[in-house]
Amino acid sequence: MQFNWDDVRIFLEIERTGRLSRAAKRLGVSHTTIARRIRQMEARFGCHLFEPTDDGLILTAAGSQVLQKATEMENAAVDISDRLARLEGKNKGRVRVGAPDGFGNAVLSHILPELVKENPGTEVEFVPVPASHKLWRRDVDIAVSLDRPLSGQVIMRKLTDYDLRLYAGPGFFDGKNVPTCREELREYPFVGYIDELLYTPELDFNRAILPGLNVVYRAATVKAQFDAVKNNAGLGVLPCFMTRNTNLLPIMPEEINFVRTYWLLYPEEYRLLSHIQLVSNFIHNRTREMYDIFRCPAT
Repeated sequence: MQFNWDDVRIFLEIERTGRLSRAAKRLGVSHTTIARRIRQMEARFGCHLFEPTDDGLILTAAGSQVLQKATEMENAAVDISDRLARLEGKNKGRVRVGAPDGFGNAVLSHILPELVKENPGTEVEFVPVPASHKLWRRDVDIAVSLDRPLSGQVIMRKLTDYDLRLYAGPGFFDGKNVPTCREELREYPFVGYIDELLYTPELDFNRAILPGLNVVYRAATVKAQFDAVKNNAGLGVLPCFMTRNTNLLPIMPEEINFVRTYWLLYPEEYRLLSHIQLVSNFIHNRTREMYDIFRCPAT
């Protein structure tokens, strides 16, 4: 029963994206081509590989059996390409890096251009991942995350701890008393995340400060929250690396402070790929060099 490399690529892209149109776009072919090829594969196998759901296409039992071998074929192809590149003394390869917007804007958007400049032949794609990334579906090759994975074959490296404080914008307390205890915070509006888009409890700061606070502005990104606090829409918890060299006022910093951790993750089967190691080591080392910016100045 024939199952060639093009079949593998099409099968895996459909499994990862859940949509024929998305798979076609990622592979650079038409929707009709993808649909025809998957029908031909299913005809050869004599069974359905995918079934439709409200959330897109998912694997059937037969498709799940194919997935493991298809993934092994893909990994073998990537390994061959990587070995040949190393024989030529090159670290060629495309790496997609995903990160939360705060870390992405403050760190990756500045250092990743340096990486490609210093390493000709290496291509990097940088994408925001405000929601749960899917390493196992290859949405990204390397992810920066606030959560440590509890399962799956994933290589995990700690990047850095970072501090957060509660801040007010310039002039927010004009004519008002600055709060000196948590209960007094009920008198003021707050900025925070959208509850249903809160992809990790690590970011549920307002509830940790005091349940029932008056949250008047919610945003999915920390950059949007920073702008809201800066423009006096409300009080908000922000990373210290975003508030350096600003005129934002920390509120009760001795009592209200948080520490969170950024982790770098990539699939275990990528551990020997030179271009993955190149990008991973670069991000890890440069972040370590920038350690001081992630900690709040002593008050």
